[in-house]
Amino acid sequence: MTIRSGIVLSIAAIVVLVVTAVPVLAQDDGLAGAGGPAAQAANRVRPKPPAPTGPTPRRLDGKPDMTGNWDGSEGVLHNTVILEDHPGGFGVQAGKSLIIDPKDGVIPYQPSALAERNRRREDSNGYEDQVGHCEFYDIGRVHQFAKEFAFAGNNFVIHDTQHITRVIPLDRKEHLPSGVRLWLGDSIGRWEGDTLVVDTSNFNGRSRMALGGDFYSANAHIVERFTMVDSNTINWTMTIDDPTVFTRPWTLTTYEPFQRRAINDNFDAEDTCHEGNVDLLHLRNVYEQAHGKKQTK
Repeated sequence: MTIRSGIVLSIAAIVVLVVTAVPVLAQDDGLAGAGGPAAQAANRVRPKPPAPTGPTPRRLDGKPDMTGNWDGSEGVLHNTVILEDHPGGFGVQAGKSLIIDPKDGVIPYQPSALAERNRRREDSNGYEDQVGHCEFYDIGRVHQFAKEFAFAGNNFVIHDTQHITRVIPLDRKEHLPSGVRLWLGDSIGRWEGDTLVVDTSNFNGRSRMALGGDFYSANAHIVERFTMVDSNTINWTMTIDDPTVFTRPWTLTTYEPFQRRAINDNFDAEDTCHEGNVDLLHLRNVYEQAHGKKQTK
């Protein structure tokens, strides 16, 4: 299943996924595959990236020039539903785990945090997902969509879907004071050889990493690495260290390395978030009914 209009999860899609798919994506990940094993296998076929067209382009300072439009998932839905390995079904495309460390592909939650993650996966709690309220995506969640990279002075700029923009200074050495808390955290960048390293802290702890409820706290320290392989390919990883939520640091990536794309491929150049407001009301009613609250008309 692909999305050509821009944002991968409209509010209508959130309703379908939360009300039908998320309940069975609980502790045992027991999502039944639609169409049997053959259909599930077909869903796992990875899109073929374009062939490299040349060596890594360079800026005047000799560092890789990552300017351009990129996509790490071909617009598929599974990366926004659950980060770990899962079969297909109920309109959800099957997907491999995005976690590359630990090797088993399972997020190393603390027991109490795992219980909270699973609570968030219940359909009756789907209304809590901030993306459904047009609030900011997590920095890892938004990387599953198309994006634009640019350089402006001593800043690396990431312009993501839904007008989410990160301006990352490459010459600042210290983070903002700890009392400053942001949806996307405070990011500062540096070069390690040809790899751009982005160090982020100062989160507000309110975002989610996927519709399946994965999260980290305001105490998280995140390190991203952008390594340009050739003129068409960038490898990206994100390592999360948060002892409040996890037993150890862990690392994820995108479904495919970032591939250079045309700007109109899966990029939400227009804000479409509020087009599903009727379905958002439905989600709220499910939530309020489950929690014994008066339903919204």
